[in-house]
Amino acid sequence: MSPDVALDLEVAAVVAVAVLIVALAAAASGACRRHGTDDDVERALGGATLVPYARTAVEARERQRCCVFCQSEYAKAPDELVRVVPACGHFFHAGCDADRWIRTRRTCPLCRGALWPRTEASGAGAAVVVVAVP
Repeated sequence: MSPDVALDLEVAAVVAVAVLIVALAAAASGACRRHGTDDDVERALGGATLVPYARTAVEARERQRCCVFCQSEYAKAPDELVRVVPACGHFFHAGCDADRWIRTRRTCPLCRGALWPRTEASGAGAAVVVVAVP
């Protein structure tokens, strides 16, 4: 085997090991996990997050004048129901696809943020791997 081929094989092996270490570090830190748990999703789809449009915050109504799914403005009727994402306060028509989105993607359909505000303890237990290549 020529020295050039041997060097190429060594470089390829080092790169493969580095990629493996980075993948393991990402998995250990939680970067590969879904954003929310099943419990988060079920709470986000519960009756407490389904409210009449009139009960949403006034500043939120001024920022979000139409539903991102159907692009229709919210009715001024006091009984129109909307689904509110607890973490960010974004809301959507109850009859639109927000529930399906939340079940499959586990994030807010508008800002892609978490369904519930993060707690201090959620970051505990993260692993950090440092790789030194000579």
